[in-house]
Amino acid sequence: MSESALPLAGVTVIDFSRLFPGNFGTLLLSALGADVIKVEDTNRGDGIRDMLVFEGQSESAGHVVLNRGKRSVSVDLKSTDGQAVVLRLISQADVLVDSFRPGVLDRLGLGAQALAEVNPTLVHVSITAFGSTGDYQRIPAHDLNSVGYAGLLTLVRDSDGNATMPRLQNADLSSGTHAALAVMAGLRVAERDNVGFRADISMAETAASMLPMQVATVVGTGEAPPTPDFLTGRLACYSLYEASDGGIITVAGLEAKFFVRMCDLLGRPELAALQYDPARQDELRAELATTFGSAPRAHWLELLAGEDTCVGPALSLTEALAQPQLVNRGAVTQAEFHDGTVVDVFRVIPWEQRSDQGDRAPKLGEHSVEVLEQIGVTAEQVADLIANGIVRPAP
Repeated sequence: MSESALPLAGVTVIDFSRLFPGNFGTLLLSALGADVIKVEDTNRGDGIRDMLVFEGQSESAGHVVLNRGKRSVSVDLKSTDGQAVVLRLISQADVLVDSFRPGVLDRLGLGAQALAEVNPTLVHVSITAFGSTGDYQRIPAHDLNSVGYAGLLTLVRDSDGNATMPRLQNADLSSGTHAALAVMAGLRVAERDNVGFRADISMAETAASMLPMQVATVVGTGEAPPTPDFLTGRLACYSLYEASDGGIITVAGLEAKFFVRMCDLLGRPELAALQYDPARQDELRAELATTFGSAPRAHWLELLAGEDTCVGPALSLTEALAQPQLVNRGAVTQAEFHDGTVVDVFRVIPWEQRSDQGDRAPKLGEHSVEVLEQIGVTAEQVADLIANGIVRPAP
């Protein structure tokens, strides 16, 4: 297997997406071996290039992480000549991913009919907040709005029961993942049936699709799940505890055998009888908090983590990037800034370790000339496109 090509080697993806969801989806495809060509405007390109530029860094850290390993072609999409260039690109590609609002591609001369004419077997995946049909199709929205419509936000509350901000971009990540999944499905359909494939990805819908257990509660009881519910803090045996040094311990002994073993090792075997008693959860939580608060995190991990207890640490991201299990299995890789700075990042496809190793994100238009010549545009034509401001070359 290690000698074989990456799963998507030979697949060309034209990437019109911007910011987080689509870029995450095409990062997954790139890590699987696809040639991802970002098509960006000639002004500022993908907005992620301007975000998360931290002091002392040469460029956007978000761009470095999300767009590593891709190529960039910078084209004026509003011009007829620019649209012709893009159609030529698409005609020789396998996949198109976009995150425009519904109707934008039509206005750019890249509607369904135009795409079908130049590439009848194209796999076309779009990511929008609410999909390309229905009353909400033109409403602008980001991750927070999408998860609000999905019913997810009402499940995220603080200890006082107040709604609070989620700490993860659930709709962005889920829609990007679904986009990559749709591409894989579409490639199979195109290969099998020699036809095109269209997937209309809604961020709100993919966020909603991540709530099967919560929906199961609604189905079973007719009511929304309590907040917190059994897997988000209601049970003391499945919760977080602070050690004496401030380190956080994760206790996830849902099954009796794990919780009994933990209580025995803690020298508190009597607590095991309280595991599922709904009336005594506050009491059990307080007892466990007192116990874990009596010693530093390292003590508890040495005592419990190697046993059948389902106990572990809540690592910071810095700690996780250096965690031996993750590092030794190759889940941590490197990305490179244009100034040569190399940083540790998590591998986007941790089970495929032959890609995204030391990759860097492209400069705006870095591959314009290379890609256009690759699809048969002559050097003279490329020079004319650059001179007329239709194409932006590498800086």
